[in-house]
Amino acid sequence: MRSKSLGPLFLIGLLALAGYAQTEPDNWCRGGFFTKESETFLIGTAIGTRNKRIHFYNDDAADCPNNERCKAKAYVVPGDEVVVSKRKDGFGCAWYQPVKGGGTVGWIRLSELRFRDAVSDVSPREWMGEWLYADNSIKISSDREEGRMRVTGNALWRGRGDNVHIGELDGRTRLQKDVMRYSDGDDEYDCKATLRLVGRFLVVADNLKCGGVNVTFSGVYTKQKK
Repeated sequence: MRSKSLGPLFLIGLLALAGYAQTEPDNWCRGGFFTKESETFLIGTAIGTRNKRIHFYNDDAADCPNNERCKAKAYVVPGDEVVVSKRKDGFGCAWYQPVKGGGTVGWIRLSELRFRDAVSDVSPREWMGEWLYADNSIKISSDREEGRMRVTGNALWRGRGDNVHIGELDGRTRLQKDVMRYSDGDDEYDCKATLRLVGRFLVVADNLKCGGVNVTFSGVYTKQKK
């Protein structure tokens, strides 16, 4: 994939400006909302002839993504995998996540993606390991109590200079097929996060209460190879 990645600082800026996804326009497709706006995610593989560029489309005008002037410079090539959330007018809101760094998010024509069935193997071993997204990491391991998993994680928000805010996950939760629901407690200010296994990706959405100001674990993670 040839594009400039969107880092966590950019994504958090979107959340601050929009006041969360409850007020987002129907045609918005942005990283700050991506993992929160759906409970169903699909894996799409870019298709086409070799070296074809399959462009993302922006959402910065009311007629996007249907207008060609909404076409972005960022693109994927055949064989690249994206995670797709909502669909609109023949487009899918897609997140491309490289092995390192932030992701690229935007609309992609559904006709240029081939979808496959949801992951069938959601056994504990598929969850276990270290998952990375930008400067964030989440480690999932087995717990002595049957049906529960140990979840630990670290997240960073980097401001100007040495202004760094941190967050962490450290607890146990039950595995419910392809979903884990992590919580530090029942209070509205406690850290809560939903982790979904989507193919080879871990899609995470938190409530922005898992660390310092602007810190979030929300994102699309890939597992670190052993």
